[in-house]
Amino acid sequence: MKKVALKILSSSKIYAKTKIEDLDEKRLVPSMMLRRRLTRNSKVMLYLSDKCGFNGTKIVYGTCYSELQEAAKMANAVITNGLLSPTSFQNSVYNTAPSYYSLIHKDRDEIITVSSGMKTSLDTLKTAALQALVSKEKILCVAVECINIENIEEVNRCTDYLEAGVAIVVEISDDMTDAKEIEDHKIDGIIDSLQDLMSVVGIHDDGIDKILVEL
Repeated sequence: MKKVALKILSSSKIYAKTKIEDLDEKRLVPSMMLRRRLTRNSKVMLYLSDKCGFNGTKIVYGTCYSELQEAAKMANAVITNGLLSPTSFQNSVYNTAPSYYSLIHKDRDEIITVSSGMKTSLDTLKTAALQALVSKEKILCVAVECINIENIEEVNRCTDYLEAGVAIVVEISDDMTDAKEIEDHKIDGIIDSLQDLMSVVGIHDDGIDKILVEL
């Protein structure tokens, strides 16, 4: 296995028990029509990218459960013989959030979407490290889970926070001096699919700006 050093340029995290109240949508998305189409995952990603000061280039986006709210809307429409919403259908895919980012910011660079169960944020980080190694560019690495749907309490056994997201902006470092192994900075109650990136943000909050990632 090859290890590479990543320099963390910025980082951000956010989470709430039910719904994140202030995602600054009106400033980030001035168009009301476009803003109304955004999913919760999209709003969280846009907020995190702004907090990280990210202004475009390659994105690696991770989510385990994808656009659960939109999937639930479509499933309910089928069960009740209702009308399927074209917007929900459009918004139900895994790359919805970064696609809205690309549309809003007119960013035509590469987007990779990762989903691998509870290892999602770890594999998202590894993919971002590989992208940084190959491209020599800054990479936005972000993972989001928003599972606040009706009756979620009947099946939820994996998180105390129904909306959460975490993001870092990284670039490859040719100097591995002072690069640290990723330590456990997990946050109690956060879904496991986000915990690895949460640990990286915790390391960055401690003043460490260079980490080792095993590819």
